[in-house]
Amino acid sequence: MNLMSNELFKAVRYALYAGATAAVGLSAGTVLAQDDSSQKLETITVTGSNIRRVDIETSNPVVTVDRATIERSGKLTVGDLLQQLPSVTGGNVNTQVNNGGAYAGTSSIGLRGLGSQRTLVLINGQRYLNGDPNAIPSSLIERIEVLTDGASAVYGSDAIAGVVNFILRSDYQGAEFRADYGISDHDDGVRKGYHFTFGQTSDKGSIMAGVEYNKQDQILAGNRKFSKNAVDLTAGPNTAPYTFIGGSSSVLGGRIVLPAGNPLRDTFGCSQIVVNPGATGNVADTSNYHCFTNADKYNYATVNLITAPTERTSAFLNGTYHLTDSVDAYLTVMHSKTSSSSQLAPSVITSGAGLRISADSYYNPFGLEFGP
Repeated sequence: MNLMSNELFKAVRYALYAGATAAVGLSAGTVLAQDDSSQKLETITVTGSNIRRVDIETSNPVVTVDRATIERSGKLTVGDLLQQLPSVTGGNVNTQVNNGGAYAGTSSIGLRGLGSQRTLVLINGQRYLNGDPNAIPSSLIERIEVLTDGASAVYGSDAIAGVVNFILRSDYQGAEFRADYGISDHDDGVRKGYHFTFGQTSDKGSIMAGVEYNKQDQILAGNRKFSKNAVDLTAGPNTAPYTFIGGSSSVLGGRIVLPAGNPLRDTFGCSQIVVNPGATGNVADTSNYHCFTNADKYNYATVNLITAPTERTSAFLNGTYHLTDSVDAYLTVMHSKTSSSSQLAPSVITSGAGLRISADSYYNPFGLEFGP
């Protein structure tokens, strides 16, 4: 905006002129007649200014996710929605983190990469003891306010990264039912969701209740090109780093480490051997075994999950009653039951971990006992 625009310039000039005239009149002892004529100025809105303002410079940035955005996202849980915000970074967990038992279908919110333990979660401005956003029914939420700057001076050390405040719906009148269904273009990962909400509002208060149910089927890593193979990174003294499809050195048929001085080292020309495909392995010769290479590694990625199966049922009740003009009683009750599971590659059984393999074992073709 140009501060020297005609209307604003006239207003400033008249004010300075009137102040100067009043000063001269007081010093000279002369009373000047008041000019009854006035000029109507149009409304001037200042959208930007170089004038320093304390309330602007000290305010913190807040990102608001309204109810329309929540519904358009198609997300079954608000935890999955919030993790799409650029400010939510770092080691946050969700149903796509498979190694931790799918974390019982929970999600975490960690702002600015500082972790969920430094991000405060509130419901209507009050601390949310559970902390799992997936346990909050999406039908109950009016909007989500994310304070993307540190607020430890106001809330304490658990708000160093920021604050996420869930504002619940109030004064709701009527009833609604929503259904959600989706499936991936690989014909897996089917999801279903049902939501029923009703409420009543009067002069004495309001009450709102509802139930939710959603289910997400699993997605195997082997069903996607980007996750079906375990990838290794390696480099040598004279070799630049490069990647290759690899996996675990603990192969399904077993990997045998030949100790120093064992004559089989001279037979095979290496210190580690694995059984040939289709061979019985009863005799330790080149027709049954070959030297272990990267191509023999076990590809554990195919049986892992990139989306864990989750089933959740929720119920909620939110009410307010006006006892007097200045006293209100309120109640918020939420119940959530979640079932989730994970799937990992088989664990390794090794003699190096203290296990002894008997010489009479069906899986031991060498007639010798193996131990630590």
